[in-house]
Amino acid sequence: MQKSAQDDTSRRRHLMFLVGIAFLVAIGWQILTGSRSSVTFHTANDAFTLTGPGGTSATIAYADIKDIKSTDSFDPGTAKGGGTSGSVCYGTWKNDSLGTYTAFVDTDIDTVILVKTNDGTYAFNYEDEDATKELAEALPDFAAQ
Repeated sequence: MQKSAQDDTSRRRHLMFLVGIAFLVAIGWQILTGSRSSVTFHTANDAFTLTGPGGTSATIAYADIKDIKSTDSFDPGTAKGGGTSGSVCYGTWKNDSLGTYTAFVDTDIDTVILVKTNDGTYAFNYEDEDATKELAEALPDFAAQ
């Protein structure tokens, strides 16, 4: 009987060790893969929709777009009705260059697309640096249609 109790204790320790290793691997994986919330971009015939963390979203009609440009030196400024989730700024923000604007910006991505509409200004990027640059080049063509 003594041996059985020792075996149970040994199995529990071994199991706890394995659970601990699994936990550390999961944390490491999140750190390596970037557990930040992302910004999604969906296009339709007459508009595109941005969705970010915190239940934020905005649909921008192409007909309402007044100006589209991109920048690689963007200062998000101060949250006015938004926040951050990981490296993503979302909601209403204010900075010196844009004033009050709606953010869907991952600060780990240098390029930011700026869209001015009848209703305000939107700043966003998408997936990674290359995808954002491609979108910045393609978006004016969508808006012109």
